[in-house]
Amino acid sequence: MAKKWLRFAGVLKEAAAPRLQFADEIDEFARWMTEEKGAAALTVRSHRSKTAQFLKWFAERRRSLGDVGLRDVDKFLVFKGTSGWSRKSARGYADALRAFFRYAEQRNWCKPGIADGILSPRLYVHEGLPEGPRWKDVQRLLEDVEGNSIAVLRARAVLLLLTVYGLRSGEISRLLLSDFDWRQETFTVNHSKRGGVQTYPLQREVGEAILEYVRKARPRTSCRNLFLTLHPPYRAIGYTSLWRITSTRIDAAGIQCRRRGPHSLRHACATHLLEQGASLKEIGDLLGHRDSNSTRIYAKVHLPQLRRVADFDLGGLL
Repeated sequence: MAKKWLRFAGVLKEAAAPRLQFADEIDEFARWMTEEKGAAALTVRSHRSKTAQFLKWFAERRRSLGDVGLRDVDKFLVFKGTSGWSRKSARGYADALRAFFRYAEQRNWCKPGIADGILSPRLYVHEGLPEGPRWKDVQRLLEDVEGNSIAVLRARAVLLLLTVYGLRSGEISRLLLSDFDWRQETFTVNHSKRGGVQTYPLQREVGEAILEYVRKARPRTSCRNLFLTLHPPYRAIGYTSLWRITSTRIDAAGIQCRRRGPHSLRHACATHLLEQGASLKEIGDLLGHRDSNSTRIYAKVHLPQLRRVADFDLGGLL
């Protein structure tokens, strides 16, 4: 706890982390992307991180960069694929490594031909189905959040916002005390992807959970974010804490679901609304989708509706 305080104050002196074997090459690659290619800062950070992971994996074999071959890149991608990578993740790493080796070949750090040989997996529109727990499991999850501790009161309010409104992690993290109009029983959300502010009606159970958290559990601090960390220095709750709130309680409830983060409850909310007869337009408005195509993917996973279509009597036309 003391280290957290000292780090927050900017006075903690920590030993410098040992540099990677290929740290100089990674730094030069990042400068080239920034100064020569004019890549966006986010792209530079992403390519740098992905390249560093490959080179760290490769350095464990204690070989020079000149020994790298296309087979090594393939082994790395296959190795990571067995760890649960999606095709989209593999494509991102392939793109980053292709850019790095194209620069490395220009600097004669490695053998030529590696960059051209790195192939990215093909991606298909809406190939990934949204995954979330079944609604009866979500109800059981909420019922299991019992107690009056600070952590429990915060978790109950967060889980209700995720399941009732399908909010994203960033949208919950950015919620302010001033975003709630208790007289009008509404609250506003700054959307993560489409941008802009949207006003929602405040469902009674959700409002009561938030008030209970504010009155009994929320620390007294100058920070105006609604949900705060459990320990000082108090600040807005982050994605890691939100993921932990969701995943640990899904595990504790014994719910079998491959995805256990906050986004899985967003998917569960959308699927449940579809099952209740809500239109894709209504679901898209609730979730804050800018493009209706983002909502249509939920129709693919609504198996009961698909079965009713498949069982439709064609009256002897076939």
